[in-house]
Amino acid sequence: MNLAKIVAFIEAPDTMESERERALSELNISGVPSNEIEEEAYSYWQDYFAMHMEDILSKRLVIISHLLPDETVNQCFQYTFQEFQDKRKQMGIDDIRKFWAP
Repeated sequence: MNLAKIVAFIEAPDTMESERERALSELNISGVPSNEIEEEAYSYWQDYFAMHMEDILSKRLVIISHLLPDETVNQCFQYTFQEFQDKRKQMGIDDIRKFWAP
């Protein structure tokens, strides 16, 4: 089992709920320690936020994690947003999308 792929599948906003439940069940019986799952989920959201920061900010998207507590997801977003702002200030440009890399 590829942990990164299954976590991405579970956390992806466009995954159908029935498929997500099946994947969650598979993950639960896999024996993977919860701290490894949480680390992988955190990494997924960090990458997701970095790749979609403009959309998240402009569309005010609501993010729901199926593997992490809300506080952890919020903290991840805050760190990624701070990195986004810092890069924007360092580069002195308004259109950071083409230069932003997590």
